[in-house]
Amino acid sequence: MKVLILGATGHVGNRLHTHLQTTNISSIAASRGRMRSNVSNHVVLDSMNLPELTKQLQNVDAVVNCVAGSKDSIGTGAQILTQAALASGKPTIVHLSTMSVYGASEGVITEDSPFDPDYNWYAAAKCEAENHMQAYAKAGGKVVVFRPGCIHGPNSVQWVERISRLLQSFRLGDLGSEGDGWSNLIHVDDVVKAIHLGLEMPLSDGEIQHFNLAAPDSPRWNQYFIDLAQAIDATPVKRIHPKQLKLDSKAFSPAIKIAQKILEKAGQKNLAKQLPEPLPPSLVRLFKQHIFLDSRKISSKMNFMPYQESFLSSIEWLNGN
Repeated sequence: MKVLILGATGHVGNRLHTHLQTTNISSIAASRGRMRSNVSNHVVLDSMNLPELTKQLQNVDAVVNCVAGSKDSIGTGAQILTQAALASGKPTIVHLSTMSVYGASEGVITEDSPFDPDYNWYAAAKCEAENHMQAYAKAGGKVVVFRPGCIHGPNSVQWVERISRLLQSFRLGDLGSEGDGWSNLIHVDDVVKAIHLGLEMPLSDGEIQHFNLAAPDSPRWNQYFIDLAQAIDATPVKRIHPKQLKLDSKAFSPAIKIAQKILEKAGQKNLAKQLPEPLPPSLVRLFKQHIFLDSRKISSKMNFMPYQESFLSSIEWLNGN
């Protein structure tokens, strides 16, 4: 099998390309910019360029869509991908979605739970992308969609490095009821294993399969914060008052974002990186959201890494970073 990976410079795409080098699947890493010099089998490709993408898809059996970024690159990008796939022999598409498609939903969430595209721009873009995947299947294509929770492990800037900085500055800690939501953590290697499984999944023409991805033993956010704080010596773990969280996310963090944009426009990117970590309102909402991804559909096909093992993997990377 020959596979094209879109978004191969990203967290999952890069890890997937490395993993597939050890298998009987031949993978091509595609990205808009150049990758590290030690990355083999790489092509520079703008996934929003229909003719270029169509040409690349003519030479593969499947394509993995790990593209992130803006609303257009996610939503419109998925539409362009399906158009290119239809014009090049209908290769199988493995699409990396997100639990954000469920928006503000709470409780146990299965793959049949309703979407909430009005939640925020990211949820709207990901819902749009999934609609294009559904249309591709209706046109006879084969599709596997994965909806992961919060992807941690090595190179996780969002859920390991960012959270660590917020803990070290004592802007996160024990959030009480504000941090009582389920974290829905999933190790990056489990996401990669699931994608590999999806590539080899026998599908009929016009078939689409959806899978949630979250480790069943992933803790509540408060537990994760305490574990991480202790591991990085950000102790004693501070009890954060809800008013502090609100003030941080609604006033302090927006000011940081504005300052970052001003510095970046002025060509001071290094200085912008030295500013404190923003704590957006969307993140604060997530920490208290009682959403639990039901991943039993995929767990019948693969074993998830236990939380303690996945957590130690994150810490080892963080300490060596």
